Amino acid sequence: MDQSGDISGPPLAVGAIDTEPPSELGAALEFDIVRDTGDWTTFEPVELCVARALNAAARHYRILSELPACVCIALSSDASVRALNRQWRAKDSPTNVLSFPAPPQPAGRPVPGDAATSEPRFLGDIVLAAETVAREAREMGISAHHHLQHLVVHGLLHLLGFDHEQDAEATAMEALETEILATIGVADPYAAND
Repeated sequence: MDQSGDISGPPLAVGAIDTEPPSELGAALEFDIVRDTGDWTTFEPVELCVARALNAAARHYRILSELPACVCIALSSDASVRALNRQWRAKDSPTNVLSFPAPPQPAGRPVPGDAATSEPRFLGDIVLAAETVAREAREMGISAHHHLQHLVVHGLLHLLGFDHEQDAEATAMEALETEILATIGVADPYAAND
């Protein structure tokens, strides 16, 4: 399985989470949010937090061309993510987010998301580790909600083929993440790292 790992509404105040449901995008980006394991109470209302990040990404002009699509978000724990990281990346440690792109569609089959089908294209799975995400937010002195939203956008971009292995790729991906997050009031997550 191919994979990568790492680490709408009106803008939110820094550190706040809007409790209004995100505006609907129709079937442009469908998503399932699954509570697997881990303590996600720090991030409540976690489903709304994740949905706002995904909807913000779906509204961005560079992502609209990839829609309609669907994605699955697994809210997990450090232990589960560590096991996945060990199995798929040969790294025996937890990480904040893992992205598992869906395998390519076999030749000759209609590709979901094409005009010929009414079915959205499955992009893949994003798995988040509650303890690592919360710890990183505390260490950086930022909102846990905002850090989670950043990682959701980051994971989604990996599913869309973005990467940060080369400096130019990293710069482009970070700029796109920053643009998307700004639409929901999340400060540039890379500003403090400069």
